Amino acid sequence: MNISNFSRILPAIALSLMAGAAASQTLTPREPGLWEIRIDKGSQMANAMKGMADMLQNIPAAQRKQMEQMMKDSGVSLSNPTVIKQCVTPEMAARGFEPQMDDADMKCTSKMKDVSKTESQFSFSCQGPEGKLEGEGRVLDATAKSYKTEMKMSGDIEGQPVSMDMAHEGRWLGKDCQGIKPLG
Repeated sequence: MNISNFSRILPAIALSLMAGAAASQTLTPREPGLWEIRIDKGSQMANAMKGMADMLQNIPAAQRKQMEQMMKDSGVSLSNPTVIKQCVTPEMAARGFEPQMDDADMKCTSKMKDVSKTESQFSFSCQGPEGKLEGEGRVLDATAKSYKTEMKMSGDIEGQPVSMDMAHEGRWLGKDCQGIKPLG
């Protein structure tokens, strides 16, 4: 897989699914502002993010600098790729956390089933020129300032099969997004 496509697609899909995972009208709404997403270090997603950071160390300096800036603008740090910062605007919070895709070519649909004000189950399907991903999971322990998710996804990107389990925790850091650009 082409490194520029992989490094562009994976964080966009991951952030979209993380934002979309909390998409429910009855779950407690999140606070707008800066959120920290911690990907479970034992998960396949964490390994993929670390692998992407490692691959970037082996590309030409100018290309690496461009990729690092793009990732930084999206809240991803190469020094700690399992921690992502996400800016949630008041408008995003008011929409009930609909999935926000950073890639205009990737189209996603999702379904939610609320279990309580702090737990929901979801499924999703995303398709675009690079491929297709489907999955399911749940949001749990959702409050205005924190939540957890677990999900499994599979599909293909650029003709290569993809299968990934993922878990993460989100926590609110404050109202100031500190220069992190919102998705969408």
